[in-house]
Amino acid sequence: MFSEVFQMDKILGFCEKLWYVIGANLLFLLSNLPALLFFLFVGASQVRTCLPFFLLCMVPAGPALSALFYTMNRLLSKTETGVWRDYRKAYRDDWGQKYLLAAGHMFLILVFEINIEFFAVQIPVFPLMLLFVILFAAALAVTPNLYLLASRYRMRNRDIVKTSLILLVTRPVSTLGSIVSLGVILMLFELKAGTAVLFMGSLYGFLIAFMNRKVLHSLEES
Repeated sequence: MFSEVFQMDKILGFCEKLWYVIGANLLFLLSNLPALLFFLFVGASQVRTCLPFFLLCMVPAGPALSALFYTMNRLLSKTETGVWRDYRKAYRDDWGQKYLLAAGHMFLILVFEINIEFFAVQIPVFPLMLLFVILFAAALAVTPNLYLLASRYRMRNRDIVKTSLILLVTRPVSTLGSIVSLGVILMLFELKAGTAVLFMGSLYGFLIAFMNRKVLHSLEES
């Protein structure tokens, strides 16, 4: 009898964790409704053609990604209080600051892309083109750091950007892990899109939060 109760408790605990993961993913998708509508009505193939509009649609992804990282950190530390409550709290905290951070981030990506095109096609200058390619890649690679820090600490955006860039350079393993995690998620989406869409956001957030636990811990101790 005791073993049956214990097994049932384990099953219920697993179901609660599973719902938390799925719920966080659904809230993340809803928070990114402009980007979803872009993919639905414009199409992923038109991202480069309509890059300014696409990046504008991606601005809400900043606060959404920050909220997702927060919920996955709560899950890792076993302090979750409910997916709706945790996600809403994280999304609403410093909402305006996170939107400004995301808007600035998307603007820089746009500027770097325009300069790549300019120095590759209009006035070909290979060193400058290469410089902006590196800057563009860094702007993409720093994404997890930006919104992970925004989800965890009350810092000015300038300090978030500065710390994120320092981590990008000084923690290459974490940077590589973040890139690999995104690649794994995209691969799963290609293999099983119908199932992956229920988990891909939360799984990515969980992997990023898990791989950066020691980094965040060291920041808190410094």
